[in-house]
Amino acid sequence: MSTRPGRNYRALQRPYTRKEYIRSIPPSKITKFVHGNPEGAYDYEIKIVATASFQVKSNALEAARMSVLSQLRNSVPEEFFLFKVVPYPHQVIRRHALAGVHKAERLQKGMRLAFGKPDGRAARIMKGQEIMVLRVRAQDLELAKEAIRIGKLKLPHMTKVVVERIAGNEKKGA
Repeated sequence: MSTRPGRNYRALQRPYTRKEYIRSIPPSKITKFVHGNPEGAYDYEIKIVATASFQVKSNALEAARMSVLSQLRNSVPEEFFLFKVVPYPHQVIRRHALAGVHKAERLQKGMRLAFGKPDGRAARIMKGQEIMVLRVRAQDLELAKEAIRIGKLKLPHMTKVVVERIAGNEKKGA
């Protein structure tokens, strides 16, 4: 059974994270949340920030993470950046499949508001929340902007890229 498009689950639904009532919970697709060197001295922070409240599937977060990392690893050594995926997909997505396939004379009408079976996970993103954070040195800023831009294409359009200079890392005497 193929996955449904992310737009089907984008609206904020009633939160359902009570896992003791669910028999088989699908795992999160995100394998690792932090990459790079956490102790490095960085000059800039590039963030993907939500401009509206929505849900994003863990598949989309993982695709964005992989695309940002593949762009970064081609151009910047791993000890010179820090990349984080901030939200964790707690929300359990449910799917109730109505019969509307070949040889079905009409769409199924019964059980229209049924509970459904677990289909995946999603992260609830609120307006203004950071989704991904990337810290880099000044000489790698343009490469990092391009990597974040490519990763942003995998997420819903209700996001923006914010570039900030990290305070306290300015060179003295310059």
